[in-house]
Amino acid sequence: MPRKETINPAVEAILERIREVRNVDFRSYKRATLHRRLERRMAERRCKSVAEYRAVLEREPAEFDALISAMLIKVTSFFREPAMWEELENTTLPQVLSEKRAGEEIRVWCAGCATGEEAFSAAIVVAEVLQRTHQQQTVKIFGTDADEKAIGFARQGSYTRDRVKGVPKRILDKYFVATGEAYTVRRELRRSTVFGVNNLVADAHISRLDVVICRNVFIYLDAALQKRVLTRFHFALQPHGILVLGKSELIPYAAKLFEPVDLPRRIYRKDGTRHVALAKSQLLALIPSPPALRAAEELQPALEAAHKIYSDVVQSLRNAVIVTSLDGAVLLWNDAAAALWGRADTEILGKRLASLNLQGLAGELIVEKTRAVREGRIPVDRAFGVVDRREAEKAVQIMVEVSALRDGAGGAAGLVYTAHDVTELIELQGELRKANQDRQSALEELQTTNEEMQSSNEELETTNEELQSANEELQTTNEELQSTNEELETANEELQSINAELDATDRELAHRTSEMTTFGFIQRTIIRSLGVGVIVLDEQGRVKVWNLAAERLLGVGEDDAMNQVLWTLHVPALSRAVIQRLRKTLQQQSSLRAERVQYELPSGGTGNATVAAIPIIDGGKTLGSLIMFEDVTRFTAVSAELAEMKGDDVKASGR
Repeated sequence: MPRKETINPAVEAILERIREVRNVDFRSYKRATLHRRLERRMAERRCKSVAEYRAVLEREPAEFDALISAMLIKVTSFFREPAMWEELENTTLPQVLSEKRAGEEIRVWCAGCATGEEAFSAAIVVAEVLQRTHQQQTVKIFGTDADEKAIGFARQGSYTRDRVKGVPKRILDKYFVATGEAYTVRRELRRSTVFGVNNLVADAHISRLDVVICRNVFIYLDAALQKRVLTRFHFALQPHGILVLGKSELIPYAAKLFEPVDLPRRIYRKDGTRHVALAKSQLLALIPSPPALRAAEELQPALEAAHKIYSDVVQSLRNAVIVTSLDGAVLLWNDAAAALWGRADTEILGKRLASLNLQGLAGELIVEKTRAVREGRIPVDRAFGVVDRREAEKAVQIMVEVSALRDGAGGAAGLVYTAHDVTELIELQGELRKANQDRQSALEELQTTNEEMQSSNEELETTNEELQSANEELQTTNEELQSTNEELETANEELQSINAELDATDRELAHRTSEMTTFGFIQRTIIRSLGVGVIVLDEQGRVKVWNLAAERLLGVGEDDAMNQVLWTLHVPALSRAVIQRLRKTLQQQSSLRAERVQYELPSGGTGNATVAAIPIIDGGKTLGSLIMFEDVTRFTAVSAELAEMKGDDVKASGR
């Protein structure tokens, strides 16, 4: 039978004062150890009684920190108990890493790491295993302790030569940098190691862990607190995660929660099949009983019987009931819950409620509203949801109430979720709401109808007045239409007269067009039949008339010359000088009359012609020009013969 510890009220008052001032709870620590630590600190401060030391605490607030550090003695070193670290490096860690997927993070928690030597030792061992197995994994080492000063020292990562004398030289050279009289952990290793202040009893634990190392901490805790912390470690670890305790910590409860891997070295593995047993164990711890009864191991059967009574009561309830721990693990799942969600308690117990994805339990209820109840801001909160079961004809509407689960001391130990079937109530509320809506709609329609009838009556009176006014306007309009009709008849007669004039004009225009067509044809025929070459140009110099004589004299056909600019047209019979002289004369609106030029005959000889160029001007506006070529080759030859004959006659008469 375990020895009952002596309770000293004065010491208990100091422990309570520490909890109030520094939020460090020593109530579940072993009293004998605390008394020794307190007496040692009292001797250092030369206090002869607890009351005298209590006065020092009140007078000097910094003494609280010194006392807490004294109670949490930090005995640590690099690779303390080498056999345990060798077992981790050679066997245990390779097995854990072999189950990790490529790229998945490795998470290790060193709880109670003091000044950080143990956390860095774990980081070095993991790095060695990864290098040996050639795995590419992200590593995160968490080092925590309740002593803030110790954590501040650990974050620096710098240790004296005495502190690293137990580190092998190969490891020292590989993972440390010598800085004067100290050795500093290399930056690569420090990046993967995170330190923080954490109280295993009061603060939230780290989750999704592969390894938890907590050595020489449980020796300070009583049995109840040991079970509570071990239970937290169990939930924090991944399936088949590893727990490492101190060599001097042989805790029977650890073997109930975990599977021993190497018991002499206190290495355990999480067994995922023990969730149900763990849940029942946690519920059993919540049954109210006197402190002496809770501490007595021989009265365990009585506690289990009491637990069965409580369980039978909950199982007999018609409402679905779920009980969880403060961290959300399901501790109880009654038959009504199993029937509502169609899942047996063996599938549920020990698992996180938030991870089960139960229909009707919204995330808002599980997270935000649960937090409000857990923190005591409200006694109970509610949320509505829907459970859609295939075997049921319609979905079940539920209202879930969440309230705090109280332990024997009245403190919050968990949460109770109670689901009420409110399907019929919601249907009745829906029908009532629909009836009220229909009634309200009918009243609104009746009121609208009355307003519409009154408005219609007013509109009818207004319409009657408007009709009378419109009748008068129609009479006036009728008179105006008659007047307009007479005007239209007059206009029609005028249009008929204009049409007759237009017909006569059209006939006259048609006659003149015919005359002009005939005149144009005659004119073209005359021009084409002239023996003089005729060329007519528009104002831009494009050819509009090119008669047969021009074709014959100049050697260019009418089709080739029409619509071509004369100044750019190639005329074999005329030199460019003649054409440019014609262009210049006409651009100056001058006339060129009877100028004699030579041209090339189609037979290859040289002919003579006279050229006349006249601009065509109407009212001062130049419309184009007329160019005429007359062949005088024969006349020139006859004149030459006559001149020659006259010369001969003169010579003859002189003789």
